[in-house]
Amino acid sequence: MKVMRRSRWLARLAAMLVVGVAGLVAAASAPAQAGIVFQSHVVASWGFNNEGDLGDGTTTDRSLYGDIKLANDVVQVAAGYYFGLALRSDGTVWAWGNNDHGQLGNGTTVSTMTPVKVTGLSHVTGIAAGWDAAVATATNGISAAASVWTWGANDHGQLGDGTLADHLTPERITGIGTVYLAGVTAGLWTGAVLGTDGSVWGWGDDSVGQLANAPSSSPVTRPVKMLAAGSGITQLSAGHGHMLALKSNGTVLAWGGNQGGQLGIGSKAPVTGPVQVTGLTAATQVAAGGRAFSLAIHTVPYLVGL
Repeated sequence: MKVMRRSRWLARLAAMLVVGVAGLVAAASAPAQAGIVFQSHVVASWGFNNEGDLGDGTTTDRSLYGDIKLANDVVQVAAGYYFGLALRSDGTVWAWGNNDHGQLGNGTTVSTMTPVKVTGLSHVTGIAAGWDAAVATATNGISAAASVWTWGANDHGQLGDGTLADHLTPERITGIGTVYLAGVTAGLWTGAVLGTDGSVWGWGDDSVGQLANAPSSSPVTRPVKMLAAGSGITQLSAGHGHMLALKSNGTVLAWGGNQGGQLGIGSKAPVTGPVQVTGLTAATQVAAGGRAFSLAIHTVPYLVGL
């Protein structure tokens, strides 16, 4: 079943998610420029919908975006393989779509075409969706120090809990310590978090060195430190089998699989430790693709008013 689903993924684009902003103007009788504008953030989706990926209560593909009708306070979304996640401003996480490995985090393996609340999570600050697993960071509502939670499939150690057993509800990862987290990312079968101190931790599949270690045929089931504190990393993105890290000086580090040249170093040889992407010196954002490619926003200075 999994092989069939993965084959379909290679032939079709997965559903896409976006946070839409809808303006609601109060005090309508007043002049427009004097009105108070409230913004509601709703989840919109479009694309392939074979397994309820779009969260609209149907399995009908859609070529135009539509409101999922989850809530009007969504602050972040994440799209996995046939499932989606949404983080609301109250710190709760909602999920929909395929659930064969518990990736919806509601204690079942029953797929759903409309959003369901992920069990046991509160004060969530960030979410990420991998192939068939999910990662979230959360505080206790008192301090800024965050914990890391994972759920879903775990056949490659992508939950980082020391086992290879799936989890139908979120489980807290141990071994990272008290880290003030700045971001979380999930790749094909890997997960990673970035601390505000610049430290980077990862777990899961390391078959091509995507955890900045010598490649291993065995899953890495506990978090390992990929980069130490003080690295200057400000953003992290995990792809199909590679990792990108943006530094505060605008340069980008990459490591892992490189069969398509996705590390940007002028060759297709895999690299098991961070190397600098060639010629990229003013990047402001990076994204590691689900296949063998990478993206970055690169600022270019120009003169105005000559």
